[in-house]
Amino acid sequence: MLLASYTFYAYWDWRYIPLLFASSFIDYFCALKMGREERKSARRPYLYISLLVNLGILFGFKYWDFIGSNVSSLLGVDFELYNLLLPLGLSFYTLQTLSYTFDVYLGKIKPERHLGLFCLYVSFFPQLVAGPIERSRALLPQLKSLSLPTLYQFRYGLLLIVWGFFIKLVIADNLTASINSVYFGEQSFSSWVYWLIGALVILKIYCDFMAYSEIARGVGLLFGVKLTLNFRRPLFATNLRGFWQRWHISLTRWVGDYIQIPLLRRYPTEPLRSVVTIITLMIIGLWHGASWNFILFGLFHGVVMVLWSPISKGITALCGGRVIDSSVYPRMCLAIVLMFSAPMFYIQETSLLFSVLNSMLIPFNSFETSQLLIIKGKLMLVKASLGLVLLFLYGFYNEFKQLDFIEQVTMLTSYKRWGLSLLILSSILFLGNLVHEPFIYFEF
Repeated sequence: MLLASYTFYAYWDWRYIPLLFASSFIDYFCALKMGREERKSARRPYLYISLLVNLGILFGFKYWDFIGSNVSSLLGVDFELYNLLLPLGLSFYTLQTLSYTFDVYLGKIKPERHLGLFCLYVSFFPQLVAGPIERSRALLPQLKSLSLPTLYQFRYGLLLIVWGFFIKLVIADNLTASINSVYFGEQSFSSWVYWLIGALVILKIYCDFMAYSEIARGVGLLFGVKLTLNFRRPLFATNLRGFWQRWHISLTRWVGDYIQIPLLRRYPTEPLRSVVTIITLMIIGLWHGASWNFILFGLFHGVVMVLWSPISKGITALCGGRVIDSSVYPRMCLAIVLMFSAPMFYIQETSLLFSVLNSMLIPFNSFETSQLLIIKGKLMLVKASLGLVLLFLYGFYNEFKQLDFIEQVTMLTSYKRWGLSLLILSSILFLGNLVHEPFIYFEF
């Protein structure tokens, strides 16, 4: 399995295999040393070594050019820029190994003594390049007792893979042409068009990343390994905090456990508590990429999260509690926040980003439907809409029935299960955009 994982990674670029192994070996070594020490003060130097190596690699490959170019512009100092290709999955496996060394340092787990097993934990190929970010307490015990999957796991895994490809090819990839024609085309549009495209961007990012996460979970189950659920219907959330508790769950929990909660324990009172929340969201934004748009994305979400509760209470007081009691109002507010922040995630060119945001803030009095004719990829948009209907029904069933639809299908009789699977596969062939488009989170 370890050989398969390294082969999988080498298929992208074999030159980065030593980097993956070096990160694994350093954390393996540091954890063993920490495991022999009783006092935290004695374990601390090895934690610092792990942090220095992992964050140093991440900084060098991902953030050096961004910081260097900005300092050069600001101070007129000449920084040497390397323009290095970001190693695939670096942001994911760096957090995965750091969570392991943090847990050993805090005494939550014992260090793993088998080097091969630990390297497999870091490089397990279904989730290596785009998560979910697994904790050692969840994944290592499963890798230690690998066995053939049960028939139920195999069926469930295959259905997850098929469903993941449907979400990716039918929905996410079919939305790309329309989004790019508005954001990166030469024409200007009314503000309502940019709000509409903002909604499509959120759907695209959600479907693209959820698709990979579901495929990763499915492939893991084919080997008898249960990976973390990374999305729990975030678009059904009623506020921004609930959204982040359901979106990219493994990253949100990582940042919460190792950054936000320790800071909140040190700064439990306002206004520092709110500052910690904003910093946490900015870190999540910056984790996605070395660019001002991601920093702005995190800053905006952090400020909105801090202001959400007092504004909601103020509106409740003004309306006598009649409006805010309904879940419709907060969901509408969440939709507005997500649509407005969508360009911050999708557009990296700063001047273009502010131009789009400025256009969204211009009031509009009428809908000029003729502008829809300028948008490209209308046929693909229709195909994506059909997929979105199925996705909504799937999410609605899981959210309000509190049942797992994939599990329900797994338990069906053979001909019903195969019939539904073939129907989804046929939909992929007829409705899917089969032109190769990498997963968005491969870039991070």
